[in-house]
Amino acid sequence: MRIADVAQRAGVSKGAASFALNGRPGVSAETRERVLRIAADMGWRPNTAARALAGGRSDTIGLVLNRPPHVRGVEPLLQHYLEGMQDELVDHAITLSMQVVSGHAAELATYEQWSSANGVDGLVVIDLRVDDDRPAALQELGLPAVTLGDPRYAAGLPTVWTDDAAAARELVAALVALGHRRLARVTSGSRLAYSRVRTDALAAAAAAAGLAEPEVLQAEGRSVAAPEATRRLLDRPAVDRPTAVVYENDLQAMAGTGVAAELGLDVPGDVSVVAWDSSGISRLTRPTLSVMRRDARAEAAGAVRMLLERVGGAAVEAVQAPTARLEVRGSTGPAPAGG
Repeated sequence: MRIADVAQRAGVSKGAASFALNGRPGVSAETRERVLRIAADMGWRPNTAARALAGGRSDTIGLVLNRPPHVRGVEPLLQHYLEGMQDELVDHAITLSMQVVSGHAAELATYEQWSSANGVDGLVVIDLRVDDDRPAALQELGLPAVTLGDPRYAAGLPTVWTDDAAAARELVAALVALGHRRLARVTSGSRLAYSRVRTDALAAAAAAAGLAEPEVLQAEGRSVAAPEATRRLLDRPAVDRPTAVVYENDLQAMAGTGVAAELGLDVPGDVSVVAWDSSGISRLTRPTLSVMRRDARAEAAGAVRMLLERVGGAAVEAVQAPTARLEVRGSTGPAPAGG
């Protein structure tokens, strides 16, 4: 028995049915009573309905990670997000329920299950995608949600975001000042909104500086993708290969520096390397990795605070976090002669 079945029988939307069954504001007393009565008649989780009548909460917020089994390692950005969420939740005695799924349908099914069972009070949505339909689905289910990502892709969800376009302009300006003229980028995937924003911004900044559009290769879905992409970029004559490569994160960049060494190239003498999302590992490599430094942990903590306010009935809006700044370390230097 699904919440959609109760909604259809009661003649209301799934969102209205969820509000009624989970004891949340947003429906009239008459509608709430009718939905609860019909749910009981249909045998729809009567314990949940009783709990909703009492105004109970689960004291849990949800996070769904949509990752295929072969790419379920904790990438740097996700690591910071999880740490920031836990930092904030422990102060409120609230639990984080994290579900790992494979595929979009499984993710949506998890949201519906949580809504039907009153399993979470609200959700943090990450990995916004181009043409993302999750915000609309959550609104229809009546689940309070916030997201971490660019508002242009949040479809109305309150969000904590950082201006990756501004960061890209700073990065390109710094590389140009070092004499770099041929740039490349290794991304995490064409459907991820933050990856699209960064790629477009790097291209725009390069054009404004009079450079050719950076060559872009995707490294998604397989652990060997970043090394393969790097080899395609660097295993060519010096006059044709990029002099600086911008990776999505430090794990990719670390793999890239390894491939450069295999090809007999020096980092940063022959090619400079920059990682966008970073973790402590970026300081342990040789050379140390230049990174776009941001406080993703604080961003995630802010998203949790925003969600708890929204669950409590407050109106919340997008919050812009500080822009990532380039931190130059050992992997970035002047372009080689002719670069």
